Amino acid sequence: MTTCRIILRISLCLLSGLAFCAADEGPILSAAEYRRQLEQYNADVEQLANNPERAAQVDSNIPSHVSVSVSSHTYTVSYEWLKRELKQFQHSDAKERAGLLPRIQQQLKTLDQQAQAYEEPQPDLQSERRDLDQILSRYEFRKARGPGFLEIWWQKLMRWLSNFFDRHPIYGRSGQNLLVYGSVIVAFIFFAIWITRRLRRPKEDFTREILPFAPSARSWRAWLADAKACAQNGGWRDGIHLAYWAGISFLEEQGAWRPDRARTPREYLRILGSRKPQYPVLSALTRKFEVVWYGDRDANAADFQETLGQLEKLGCR
Repeated sequence: MTTCRIILRISLCLLSGLAFCAADEGPILSAAEYRRQLEQYNADVEQLANNPERAAQVDSNIPSHVSVSVSSHTYTVSYEWLKRELKQFQHSDAKERAGLLPRIQQQLKTLDQQAQAYEEPQPDLQSERRDLDQILSRYEFRKARGPGFLEIWWQKLMRWLSNFFDRHPIYGRSGQNLLVYGSVIVAFIFFAIWITRRLRRPKEDFTREILPFAPSARSWRAWLADAKACAQNGGWRDGIHLAYWAGISFLEEQGAWRPDRARTPREYLRILGSRKPQYPVLSALTRKFEVVWYGDRDANAADFQETLGQLEKLGCR
């Protein structure tokens, strides 16, 4: 019986606390109602200049906080700052009161401006985006495109030349300006020659190695055994080369792609796809292979061991 009474008392206390919280929370105001409330409080504070004895009454009429609903969201606004200011007003002299009232009114005005910004209808960005997509999908915009790299570069060059000639007109101080123009023309000629030679330079294809057979035609174990045999004789570059094809043969045997003897290392990476778990390992294996084999770099035992480590991560054990 005693236990039941204790539980009943605790339940009544909890229900009382919940009822108090619910009563304290009060109704949910709209943005317009909240602004009218701020206007009323501002008018009450303004009357305190002539009737300072009403400060306690104004304070008692102001809740500690209110809930404001704006655009399907509910915000809690605290009035504790206002109640503190009014209590300070009650215990201040006439000089301090004269400075408190404008400060309170300014804060209420700021809150009203913020509420007005929330009250204004927000633009429907999704609707505007749909309208824009509909306009751009029309026939006359199908061939529209932005400027390319060369067009942007050419516009910058023309703009720079225009600004340059505006600062250095031909008709002013002819001797000095002719020297400047001559230097610009010579520099432009050398730049054009460099660009021409750069574009005419034959491209070296270091990324294609056509095998006489598909990599999986030989077991990856055979590739790996040849790689280790080369490494034992100090042929680190050949060892890395053969170890790479061991990895390709392994993945090909696992069905990662259809066999093709004419693919490049980068094509294998693209076919595998970056979402596959083997992609980071194959990418590191490919990078080491390209640098050492196609880049004609020297290799050592550490490079070969790094390649073997990548093969083990791939599953070649």
